[in-house]
Amino acid sequence: MYAPLQKKHDGPLLQVDRLKTYFFTRSGLVKAVDDVSFDISVGETLALVGESGCGKSITSLSILRLVPAPGRVVEGSILFNGQDLLRMPPTEIRRVRGNDIAMIFQEPMTSLNPVFKIGEQIAEVLRLHRGISNLEALERAAALLEQVGISAASNRLRDYPHQLSGGQRQRVMIAMALACDPKLLIADEPTTALDVTIQAQIMELLAELAKDHQMATLLISHDLGVVAGNADRVAVMYAGRIVETGPVQTLFKNPCHPYTRGLLGCIPKPGDKGPLQTIEGQLHPQQNTAEGCPFRPRCATACEQGLTRPPQLRELSPGHFVRCWKA
Repeated sequence: MYAPLQKKHDGPLLQVDRLKTYFFTRSGLVKAVDDVSFDISVGETLALVGESGCGKSITSLSILRLVPAPGRVVEGSILFNGQDLLRMPPTEIRRVRGNDIAMIFQEPMTSLNPVFKIGEQIAEVLRLHRGISNLEALERAAALLEQVGISAASNRLRDYPHQLSGGQRQRVMIAMALACDPKLLIADEPTTALDVTIQAQIMELLAELAKDHQMATLLISHDLGVVAGNADRVAVMYAGRIVETGPVQTLFKNPCHPYTRGLLGCIPKPGDKGPLQTIEGQLHPQQNTAEGCPFRPRCATACEQGLTRPPQLRELSPGHFVRCWKA
């Protein structure tokens, strides 16, 4: 039976430092994650936001050492409770996954095995990491389903994933993630494909569980409305780099990077009758390796410095950093 990692230091629970994850493709090098640093403390929620292709999900997969080929982490460190996950032997990191660090993926229908009952899938996590009997695991699975708001939990253990609604499947994924009482939860777009009412219920459930378990959360999302109501701090990613980060209220009230302002401008506001704002252009993989500022081709206020010199993160106010020459 695996003994969870014990707290061994007084710093942040998770410290990602200068992480670089590259994909070596036939068409060239793609710097999916390029020099990314952040930390998360116990009980804190950090939101990682940005459009598709900016590097959010690859960052989370790097933490769990699940980056698919032809990608790999080429530099940096990921300290969890003071231990570097990138230097752990494979057997050890497999024990950490699902036990100390759990993840909720975007689409539960593809994450759950369609040929196994949900009770068996939750019980398997408990048997693997906790070494308990099948009967004990099923009893614990029923209790977990009740905890995440699924009624008649004992009967639901015998259901297959296709017999559940989208919101129920997402709750099953949350139950599986919480089965071993993880210290860190990575939630990758946990409300994708759910209607607005169910989204709110899922996010409220995650917030309650995080508070009850004093669990740190890395929330990955492109929905700034979800982020505003659920995160303590926000890190905005573009082209594999964090371009702005800070406390959620500070960043929403005073966005300093043009990409952050563009994302916030895309949110519909009550009373608006005109067309929605958009960010012109789109992110191309080549922008990850281009010289200068990667956002320059889409920036309405681009400057000459951005042609050849990439901007560095600068602190504008306590805890509020931005990567822009004109900030």
